[in-house]
Amino acid sequence: MVTTAAPVRPLAARLRGTATRVAGLVVTPLVPADYVDLLDPLRSRARLRARVVEVRPETRDAVTLVLRPGRGWAGHVPGQYVRVGVDVDGVRRWRAYSLTSPPGPGRIAITVKAIDGGVVSTHLVHRARPGTVLQLDQATGDFVLPAPRPAKVLLVTAGSGITPVMGMLRHHDLTDAVLVHCARTADDVIFGAELRALAAAGRLRLVEWHTASTGLLTPEALA
Repeated sequence: MVTTAAPVRPLAARLRGTATRVAGLVVTPLVPADYVDLLDPLRSRARLRARVVEVRPETRDAVTLVLRPGRGWAGHVPGQYVRVGVDVDGVRRWRAYSLTSPPGPGRIAITVKAIDGGVVSTHLVHRARPGTVLQLDQATGDFVLPAPRPAKVLLVTAGSGITPVMGMLRHHDLTDAVLVHCARTADDVIFGAELRALAAAGRLRLVEWHTASTGLLTPEALA
C-alpha cells in the first residue's frame, strides 16, 4: 500500500497565517468583558442568557428544557412567557415560550413542542443539549391568576396550550380547579402523567378529550 504524506505548509505561509490571526485580534473592537463572556456567558447582566442543564422528553414531539438563567434574571409569575433566542444556520431567531416551572431561584423551564415547518421549535426539540447557551429576555405577559385567587377555577387548554397552565398548577394550591384538556391521543398529552397524578391526589378535576377518537370538543359534548 502506498501512503502519501500530507503536504507541509511552507514556513512563510504559516507565519502569514499567524500574523493574520494576531492582526484580527488587535483590530477587533473587544473589551476585557467580551473575553470573560466567552468563558462565562451567564455573567452578563446587560445581555441575558441561559444555559440548558437538562432536556426532559415529554411526548414524541415535545421536550422540557430546564435552564439556568444568567445573573440578570428578574424572575417570573406563573402563566408568563419568555422570549428565547437561538442561532439556527447562522441566523438568530426569537420565539416566545411559556414558563412551565414554578417561581424560584436557580432554574427555570420551558416546554417546546415541535411544529411542522417550525425552524426554532424543531431545532430545540431535536438538537438542544445540556450545555447549549440560549439568548433570553425577561418574563412578561398578563395571563396569570388574580390575587386573591378565585375560589373556583375552570381551565380549558389544547395541545401545547397546557404549558402556562402547568406553571400555575405547579405553584398554586388550588382548592377547586377543573382542567379540560384536548389532545389527539392520550400519548400526546403533554405532562399527561403529572396531570393524572394531580387528579388522582384530588388536587385537580381532569377531563381529557382525545380528538382522534372523540372528535372536536364542543360545548354540547360537555353538557
